[in-house]
Amino acid sequence: MPLRLGWIAVLGALAGVAHAASVRVSAEPPLSSERLGDALRSYLDDADVKIEPPPSATDSATARPSEPGTVVITLQKSRGLGEDAEVVLVDGEETILARLPGALRTEDLYRTAALKVQALLQRRIRVATTVMLDERGASSAPPRGTGLLLDADLAMLVPTSGPSREALRLGTGLRLGQRWRLDFGTYLEPPQSADAQGIHVTSWELPVCLSLGYAWHTGLWQGWLEGVGHAAIRRFSAEAVGIVSNSDTTVTPRAGGALAAAVAIAPGLRARARASVLAVLAETRYRVDGNVVWPAASALVLVELGLQYEGR
Repeated sequence: MPLRLGWIAVLGALAGVAHAASVRVSAEPPLSSERLGDALRSYLDDADVKIEPPPSATDSATARPSEPGTVVITLQKSRGLGEDAEVVLVDGEETILARLPGALRTEDLYRTAALKVQALLQRRIRVATTVMLDERGASSAPPRGTGLLLDADLAMLVPTSGPSREALRLGTGLRLGQRWRLDFGTYLEPPQSADAQGIHVTSWELPVCLSLGYAWHTGLWQGWLEGVGHAAIRRFSAEAVGIVSNSDTTVTPRAGGALAAAVAIAPGLRARARASVLAVLAETRYRVDGNVVWPAASALVLVELGLQYEGR
């Protein structure tokens, strides 16, 4: 909050400087410098408006030197044909010429010129403020080193054999510089069941995953290539009439790659999607009395949608 109040004060000071600047005003005959000065005093609060004689033919407004903090304004008839007027504003080394179409035919000529000057000065304040804020942001942005990542995804797991299943993935990770990240997570899956040859089989697994990702695109949206490894703890249970219920626990390793994309939706928060293809390195069929009651998959496809938070 103090930092925000400080920047509000800075912006207010900039606006005050622009309005309190010394303004030198002149107008080419038959236009009136005094009427233009009165109009400017109405629209430029606290400005020090000084009336000067119009520039001579050999001394144009654009050639007049302008001291620091002084703005030179000249109202003149357009050099082209018609009833247009021109406002020439000289501020330091910059000269701005603004055309007022048909202004010489209106009764509000001086009010129109004063509003144009006010708009030009306000635009210069905005430009200067934007440049200053950009420079401050570039100079104060911390180097992107290690950062904490937290993510939660809904996943669909589709094996080459056996039923598909849904899962909730919870993960954490580290951002390593601009391009690399290391993720660790686990999938929470509901139990799966099937009946084969009169035997009721229940399967439950808990995959633990580790991935190393490289960002091939950074910015508002990000693209990632990842190497992924799983170690799935699997437990099978079988029940049937006439046989003794039995169970077995195994560890199934998997490895493969993933393609991920994420887009920023809030500071530090991204929506992301990831598709993975994993080869099952070792998985055996589950047998009861010599009968295969649960097939072994050779590969696994995962599709995930979720949110990722990046801490500092």
